[in-house]
Amino acid sequence: MMPLLAMLPLAALLVALLAGLRGEQAAAHRAALQRQAMQLAAAVQDEVATGLRLLQVLAGMPALAIDDLPGFRAAAQRLLAAEPGWHSIALEQGGTRRLDLRLPAEAPPIPAPDLAALARVLGTGLPQVSGPRAGLVTLHVPVLRDGAVRMAVVAELPLATLAAALGRPALPEGWAAMLLDAEGQVMASRSTAPREAAHSLPFGEAGWRLALAAPAPGIAGGLPGWAPFAAGLAAVLLGLALSARLAWAAQGREAAALRAQAAELARAAALERRRADLLATVSHELRAPLTGLLGYTELLARADLPTVPRGWVEQQHRAGQSLLALIGDVLDYARLEDGAVALEEADIDLFALLEDCAGLQRALAQQKTLGLRVRIDPGLPRWMRGDSLRLRQVVTNLLSNAIKFTERGEVTLTARMVPQPARIEISVADTGIGIPAAALPHIFDRFQQGAADTARRFGGSGLGLAICRQLVGAMGGTILAESTPGRGSSFTLRVPFRSGSPPAAGARSGPLRILVAEDVAASRLLLVAVLERAGHVVVAAEDGARALAAVHAGRFDLALLDLQMPGLDGYGVAAALRSLPGGAGRMVLVALTAEPAEQVEPACRRAGFDAVLRKPFETRRLLGLVEALGRHPTPGEAPACDTAVGM
Repeated sequence: MMPLLAMLPLAALLVALLAGLRGEQAAAHRAALQRQAMQLAAAVQDEVATGLRLLQVLAGMPALAIDDLPGFRAAAQRLLAAEPGWHSIALEQGGTRRLDLRLPAEAPPIPAPDLAALARVLGTGLPQVSGPRAGLVTLHVPVLRDGAVRMAVVAELPLATLAAALGRPALPEGWAAMLLDAEGQVMASRSTAPREAAHSLPFGEAGWRLALAAPAPGIAGGLPGWAPFAAGLAAVLLGLALSARLAWAAQGREAAALRAQAAELARAAALERRRADLLATVSHELRAPLTGLLGYTELLARADLPTVPRGWVEQQHRAGQSLLALIGDVLDYARLEDGAVALEEADIDLFALLEDCAGLQRALAQQKTLGLRVRIDPGLPRWMRGDSLRLRQVVTNLLSNAIKFTERGEVTLTARMVPQPARIEISVADTGIGIPAAALPHIFDRFQQGAADTARRFGGSGLGLAICRQLVGAMGGTILAESTPGRGSSFTLRVPFRSGSPPAAGARSGPLRILVAEDVAASRLLLVAVLERAGHVVVAAEDGARALAAVHAGRFDLALLDLQMPGLDGYGVAAALRSLPGGAGRMVLVALTAEPAEQVEPACRRAGFDAVLRKPFETRRLLGLVEALGRHPTPGEAPACDTAVGM
């Protein structure tokens, strides 16, 4: 009897160890379920997010800004062909579906099938995901037009598309996964019915849930009741085995965490590559057509037109400018996030820069009967060193915001020198609607605006102030905001001061002889029309070979060369011209491109260009750059304008 009683503690230890092993296995099982559920949810979310990004590119097409339904239909058909898993793409407005790729082009509008989702998009200005409805999930993306949300681009995805995304991550044998909608109905599933419902994960804004289940883990062995001494030995061995199992499990969890981290990094890198490709497509597809749109509407506005058609042209030009500003904000923020924006170092005429920024906004202020004042402290130095392009971008953005949010009163731009350490302080104050106290600490965050209805009432992407903060920070400065709701706001930036000097005296006079090399006929004709209207003598060439032939046949003061010409491109023409003897080899060369200037600047410098002019460009900016570079005795030293980068 006594030996049996002596073994009771060992038997209790065996039972405790068995219970601990079962608990450890259950915890590992739950962790595996959670990891698998997160992977499946990420796959479905990635499918939906990719669809929304593609629709946002489609919603920003120039065809929608001018109500060109055939052009939009063609672009939507190309996207639908690239996404064969999608059911259809449509355009909805005012409670109706104006266009549906499933219907003929001449078909009349039909009622929008999901009025609630359409109303949420038009009311909030945010993308929406709804469904399922009739076996389809619907993606809605808002379309900005004249600064407000007017319509929505819609894509319908069959549930099979989500099922395919749910099927991409591998599942262990015997496991099951189900995608449920907000009402608990199954939208997609994998494997067979589970034996035990183990994990449910909510995700997304549509109220969806991901349910994952697997067979319960088992544990072999038990406590022999016929051999007390064997029980003691088993307890010892089990203790050793459990220790080894715990160590192995900890090692396995650490290895699994490292694998999950590596997979997440790889997924993030893949998403970043897709984002970069998407931004490159946006830059090429949207900026290039805007060159002709903005240029020709500006020429039309100056023509002798009746009052009503002139108003139409001016409205078209304002719409194009709004679209250009939105595209510029998105691309600028993406490049700043990637650290791809490099600041240039040049002499800046502060007085001219501030007056020019105010001059650009004065017409808009006069339309709203607002005062626009510029107050420059007498002690402010006129010349400093820095990046005029980026400083101009920040000041112009602050002035534009101040005028946009001010209904009566005035906007004031002030500048002064702050000593110890020497800094330039520039402030923009207004008498507008102000910023709520709760929103003020976040006003420089991306996609943040003063109130929930700000984007709908005043337009804008919510990126402008975030870009300003990053640019000022890159300059080594700071920017802050002060505001009283109902009384106005004040934005102040301070950047380090470095002394600059004016350019050397001496400039050419009279009309310039300019060579234009551009393979796109619309852009070439626009450049020729603008430059000849300014009094210059222009020779146009449609490719690089003809441009070189024109240089050999005559003398030119300046050449505008498109970088993307077929055959001999702009880089090749520039390198060939720099190898020529005499004045031809010293000609001022300006590169034309729709790509970000920072990306092409190193290659342009090596080829011998003096400046980069980014398309689309305003007429005044083009002529300003031509005057600054073409009439300056030393190419490349003239200050760059806000659409060009001097080198």
